[in-house]
Amino acid sequence: YNCNVAPPVVTFCTAGTSTNGCTPAISAANQPKVTLTGTCTLTVSGMEGQKQGLIFYGINNSGFVPASWAGGSSSFLCVKAPPQRLPASTTGGAVAQCNGTISADLHAYFLANPTSLGLPLAAGNKFYAQSWYRDPPAVKTTNLSNALELTVIP
Repeated sequence: YNCNVAPPVVTFCTAGTSTNGCTPAISAANQPKVTLTGTCTLTVSGMEGQKQGLIFYGINNSGFVPASWAGGSSSFLCVKAPPQRLPASTTGGAVAQCNGTISADLHAYFLANPTSLGLPLAAGNKFYAQSWYRDPPAVKTTNLSNALELTVIP
């Protein structure tokens, strides 16, 4: 880990395709900071409209191999347990369209929840984030996005 250069946010794993053909993608504009200054917003776009969803994360993916969400599902669980779930929200957008989004600011969440998984932050620590959302006709009535690997910076 080179503390003079912020590592890129890395996407990994494959998003499942919803029953309306949506393939959500999770992204982050920047890495989390030890100081929790500024924002570290995770955004999931391309979600089904008007569904409940949330972002969850883990802190150790060592040796973890993404697992099928359920038999017959196109989604994969990409984050090793135990997960920390961020608050649920509605995706907005239009029913049966792929224009829904959810987002969460990790810094704001950490400041409001100081006993969260992975705290206190240390430079070089990793977070692995993914989103979950309701998709009633789907296997297990839910689906998952792809995932992100975040690296805490000073």
